[in-house]
Amino acid sequence: MDIIIHLDEIFLKGNNRGYFIKKLADNIRRLFKGARARRVEGGFILSGIGESDYDRLACVPGIANFAPVRECPNDIKSIENILAGWPVDRAVKTFRVTSSRSNKNYRLNSEEINRKIGRYVEEKFKLKVNLKKFDLNIHVDVRQNTALIYGQMRDGAGGLPTGTAGKVLCLVSGGIDSPVAAYQVMKRGSEAVFIHFQNETKVTEEVSEKIINLAEALARFQPGIKLLIVPFGDLQRQIVREIPADYRMLVSRRLMFKISERLAKKEECLALVTGDSLGQVASQTLENMNVVYAATGMLKLTPLIGANKSDIMKTARRLGTLDISNRPYEDCCSLFVAKHPKTKAVLADVIALEEKLDLSALDKIEPISYHIGISL
Repeated sequence: MDIIIHLDEIFLKGNNRGYFIKKLADNIRRLFKGARARRVEGGFILSGIGESDYDRLACVPGIANFAPVRECPNDIKSIENILAGWPVDRAVKTFRVTSSRSNKNYRLNSEEINRKIGRYVEEKFKLKVNLKKFDLNIHVDVRQNTALIYGQMRDGAGGLPTGTAGKVLCLVSGGIDSPVAAYQVMKRGSEAVFIHFQNETKVTEEVSEKIINLAEALARFQPGIKLLIVPFGDLQRQIVREIPADYRMLVSRRLMFKISERLAKKEECLALVTGDSLGQVASQTLENMNVVYAATGMLKLTPLIGANKSDIMKTARRLGTLDISNRPYEDCCSLFVAKHPKTKAVLADVIALEEKLDLSALDKIEPISYHIGISL
């Protein structure tokens, strides 16, 4: 069955609206093989997607809501014929009709359409009208020559189509938060490139599997993700030798940011994205985030900064990343967790500690690149 797609913030885009709509349609066509999009007022009609795809469609950025739809001539008799075959669940006892008219020359106004269609449904299915507490909402959109009929709307992800707001480099660990943070900036229209720091001297496929799986999960909502995996083993050993345990996490993250900035510029990314949530762990106090973020002058985005852990986990579960993130895996950050980590570090102290390290190879570190999902 076809699907009616309604758009979210795209309607705020004025003369640029067409570009955003085209981008969303292109994203859906790339994400769902065989999908076809036809523009209609208020959104577009999507063909070639089955009910098994609805959960994934609900997470594609840019969609306000959607529902299975039937199209017919716009006369009342044709609309009633469509409704005659409507699959009404036995649990449905009450209903309402919500009509709209883009065709203002139509002979009936919205209230008259509601009454006529409501009377038919009431008699046909023996249901009761209830405008406030209804089990079924029947939408009737009267267009120039046709009418669209659909039932309950399913919420979409909202936001803007991915790829309309530039590229960002997302620092992705093996944890729960960073994949969710990456998805949040995807919802704001950014194309996400992933970077992960691996606690090995060389990148190995076995160690990378969890991170690749996280990228694969999110590539279900963005057409193609580039993943950079950086071998961090040599720097990690230096940090363990030279830096006190309570400062190791901060120094490690600062070096990750320095490497990320260089690679972000190569990838033409305009910002770095982290999964930081204020106060969640020792490295995410305001003092410590100031110390870490001072490592580079590049813009940093922290979409989860005020989020509760339970909300983050709920989103991760919906995206399909939670179970992957919960797999055992020692990333670079987890190896630096001290028994009593510094919570209010001073930037000058951390810079002084960094001077003990040989960072001559910092700018020479090269990642291994993976292209996840649809080819970019």
